[in-house]
Amino acid sequence: MGNSIAHKTRYALTFLCFILLVLFTLFLFTKRTLEPYLSFYQPSFHIHSSNAAFIDGNQTLDTAHENREMCDLYTGTWVKDDDYPIYKPGSCPYVDEAFDCQSNGRPDSNYLRWRWKPDGCDLPRFNATDFLERLRGKRLMLVGDSMNRNQFESILCLLREGLTNKSKMYEVHGYKITKERGYFIFKFEDYNCTVVFVRSHFLVKEGIRINEQGNSNPTLSIDKIDKTSDRWKQADILIFNTAHWINYYKEGDYLYPKLDAVEAYRRALKTWARWIDENIKPEAKLVLYRGYSSAHFRGGDWNSGGSCTGESEPILSGAVLDTYPFKMKIVEEVIQEMEVPVILLNVTRLTNSRKDGHPGIYGKALKEGKTNSMRREDCSHWCLPGVPDAWNELIYATLVFKK
Repeated sequence: MGNSIAHKTRYALTFLCFILLVLFTLFLFTKRTLEPYLSFYQPSFHIHSSNAAFIDGNQTLDTAHENREMCDLYTGTWVKDDDYPIYKPGSCPYVDEAFDCQSNGRPDSNYLRWRWKPDGCDLPRFNATDFLERLRGKRLMLVGDSMNRNQFESILCLLREGLTNKSKMYEVHGYKITKERGYFIFKFEDYNCTVVFVRSHFLVKEGIRINEQGNSNPTLSIDKIDKTSDRWKQADILIFNTAHWINYYKEGDYLYPKLDAVEAYRRALKTWARWIDENIKPEAKLVLYRGYSSAHFRGGDWNSGGSCTGESEPILSGAVLDTYPFKMKIVEEVIQEMEVPVILLNVTRLTNSRKDGHPGIYGKALKEGKTNSMRREDCSHWCLPGVPDAWNELIYATLVFKK
């Protein structure tokens, strides 16, 4: 009787082990078979270019390429977030007066509490320390007009939040940021990195034309790159922009007094693109181009009484959100034809809704004896903290997702 029970027990244990072995084998087979299909549904992010120099050393190129699809960072909406802004108004010494709306008397603050949310994914929460680590030993350079200076001041303030000892961040020449100066280099000592602004309104050569009456008019040589281009070569990460155009254009010695501004824009961008293709090594550098940032003048333009003061909420629905200037289509075409991959920071639709984010009359502190009605309003640039912080969050996300 005892032998019979022992025999049955051994048989049951043997059978159980056999069943477990079969199940384990089936699990391994199923996992290996389905893994390629399951990975297709994992969240990933499409970035316009891949650059080995900015991929973590612990990851392979194949791993980076697997994470490139599905999420358009620039289609989404603004959502209220009480954790915003990332830095407090008045806390950052690198915001010049023109963008320091709260210090200039703007009475509302709701415009500070909006976060950009792409439709298909979540952006990583901004981490200034991690951003600085990704910049370690590198030079990030913003090249462009006053809108890029707006963004430059934003990125300085954001990165400053990651520093324990803020005295280890400084402008290397001791310059204070003003609109009159067009070149700044900020060093982050603990990370051996620099963030640079280079003013280049049009990315092509600027000049002066003297007419028959002896008056001067600015001209652009749309076939010649800007004189600041030697500085561009010094950067590891380049962020370009240009948008606003004037009336006189030159190719060689020929002056086009009535050349269409859109056509001039196309030709100038192609001059810039040619310079990038001839001078930038994509395996060592990362190039981004920030798209057109929307203005919101009502009742006129910047020089004819246009206003945006009193706007306190974004536009969250309506046809205006889909407005897309023809110049942005030119940008897309030019970038598509380039040999060097360029990431387009396509912030146009993102900014379409933010009529509440401009300085308006609060681009200057009100002086004694003056009234608000005497001020020309700024409905092109952005208050800081504010919308440009979102552009820099997208740059941070781009660096994160490129891994």
